[in-house]
Amino acid sequence: MKVRNSISFFAIAALIFSGSVLFTSCSDPVKGCTDPNAETYNADADESDASLCVYARDKFIGDYGGTLICPGPLNAQINNSVYDFKIQERAGGTVSEVTVGVSVFGAPVNLAATVSGSTITIDQTIPNVPFTAAPGVTITATIVAKGTANLAADNKTLSGVLNVTITAAAIGTIADACPITGVKK
Repeated sequence: MKVRNSISFFAIAALIFSGSVLFTSCSDPVKGCTDPNAETYNADADESDASLCVYARDKFIGDYGGTLICPGPLNAQINNSVYDFKIQERAGGTVSEVTVGVSVFGAPVNLAATVSGSTITIDQTIPNVPFTAAPGVTITATIVAKGTANLAADNKTLSGVLNVTITAAAIGTIADACPITGVKK
C-alpha cells in the first residue's frame, strides 16, 4: 500500500509540474524595443521589434523654415530672415548623430550635430570657406559653429543660439551669438 501511495503521490506531483510548465511556456513573448539607446526602450521585452524603437534624432529629422540673424558684428554677413535648413541622419553615424544642412555664404555645408532628448548640439569647424568681406573682396576663412537648440513639445518648433566665429588673416577673428529658429515643414 505504501508503494502504491508513493507512486500516486509522484504521479500527481509530476502532472502538476508538467501542467505548470505547459502554462508558463505557452505565454506570448512581449515584443518591444530592446535597444537601450532608444527613447522607447522596453526592459520587459522578450522579443525585439525594431519598428517600435524611436530615437531622439527621429523627432528632429526634416526640412525647416526659419531665421538665422546675428545681431552683432556678423550682422552684415549673417542676416537671414528667411532661412531654410535640413536635419537628417548622419551617414555612418550613431542613433544620436545627425547633420544639419545649411548654407554658409551661399555654399551648402553639412554641420555635424548630436541629439539628446529634445536638444540638438552643433560643434563644427569648417576650414577654407570663401566669403565676401566687402564688396569686391573675397577672402578665405575658418568658420566655427557651436551651439544648442531645443525642440518644443510640438516636435516641430526649434529654437536656440548658434555661436559663430570667423577667423581670417585679413580680418582677424569676428564672433557673434546668432539666434536660430525653425519650424518643421
